[in-house]
Amino acid sequence: MKNRLANTTFERYFVEDNETHKEVKDIYYQLINDENIVNKIFKMFGIESENAHIINGHVPIHHTEGESPIKCNGKVIIIDGGFSQPYHKVTGIAGYTLIYNSYGLMLTAHEPFKSVDDTIRNGIDMQTNRVASEVSQKRILVGDTDNGKEIRENIKDLKELIQAYRNGAIRQNQRP
Repeated sequence: MKNRLANTTFERYFVEDNETHKEVKDIYYQLINDENIVNKIFKMFGIESENAHIINGHVPIHHTEGESPIKCNGKVIIIDGGFSQPYHKVTGIAGYTLIYNSYGLMLTAHEPFKSVDDTIRNGIDMQTNRVASEVSQKRILVGDTDNGKEIRENIKDLKELIQAYRNGAIRQNQRP
């Protein structure tokens, strides 16, 4: 079979021949492991932050083969390691989730969910393990975001409007 750059979901459902199920990764998946290339990508997008990341999803990580979801010294993070049960055999786990909030980011790995019966009997839900975390030096607040900048501009405009009203530069509409 020729190399295929395709999603094989259809084949997995309807074709028994496992050869049709193989997905070949394109050049991006080789280059994303090269920190020099990642740095060039950041530069092309005008990103100069030491905290910059490329986040990928829908790329199963072969955990059982020692593959890591963290690449290029933490600059690349893969957040989908195979949550879907058919991928558990490939990945060895039930995927990764990236959690990001004002304190920083955390990557967690999930153990496969066994069964509802097992959960009820043992009182154990899906287990997660912290794989990596990056704590921000300064907590990121709403005011630090693009929305925060827009809110500050709106407040400034409203204050100018109030001042103009108080100075008589504008008058309240009178109802007839």
